[in-house]
Amino acid sequence: MPSAGVIAGYSTDGRTVRSVQVGDLTAELLLTAHPMREFSRRLTQNHKPVAVWTHTTGSLVGAESHLERDFITLADFHPAVRYIGGQPFTLAFERGAPCRLHTPDLVLLGDGLPPLVVDVKNPEQAATRKWRARAALIRDVLAEAGIGYEVWTGMPRLVQANLENFTEARVTEPSYRRWAPVAAVLCSRPLPVVELVTRIAAQGYDPGYAMMLIRRMLWRRDLRTDMRLPFRSTSIVWTVSP
Repeated sequence: MPSAGVIAGYSTDGRTVRSVQVGDLTAELLLTAHPMREFSRRLTQNHKPVAVWTHTTGSLVGAESHLERDFITLADFHPAVRYIGGQPFTLAFERGAPCRLHTPDLVLLGDGLPPLVVDVKNPEQAATRKWRARAALIRDVLAEAGIGYEVWTGMPRLVQANLENFTEARVTEPSYRRWAPVAAVLCSRPLPVVELVTRIAAQGYDPGYAMMLIRRMLWRRDLRTDMRLPFRSTSIVWTVSP
């Protein structure tokens, strides 16, 4: 069994580390786990840690690189994700394994779904023989505990830029509840954004905020657009089919 002799260390307070068998890494435990490493910043280090505010958690999630930040934004956008946690545990392997210790970058939790552990690597790192052996071992160990595992290497730059644009849109919840349904009705067919802005403004919504509302609806997936194209006022948007 790949998990034989493997121990998982975690902390629920950020100070005290507890150890469990890998099979005891439940979703409930992972939900309370603090990051196992500090997000240090040094002048000479290659990766620059950042803290990403997410709609999913309503709080900051630490990331050790901009590539991790990009993945967190993507996970925040995904409708199945209910929790995003950074560096949730550390696996300790027996001597002779491809790695001695490993702390995954992130864990994602969703309603009724098994936890998904993710390591973020650039394509060059992920392609090395050493990393492939390490990732295969981690995947097998976590699979025995019913935990999924993926290595993420990035997404198209246009998709990333659009997500960054949409996640920054801020509309108060009362305003969203009042005007998002109106905008959805006005978008009776696929429309250029500029035309939908005009229709919303004609109903009494401040045109200066109409674009913000549309961007927020795209983030919440109440509207759709082609994510492979740059989002502009000429972009086509449409409502989600029931």
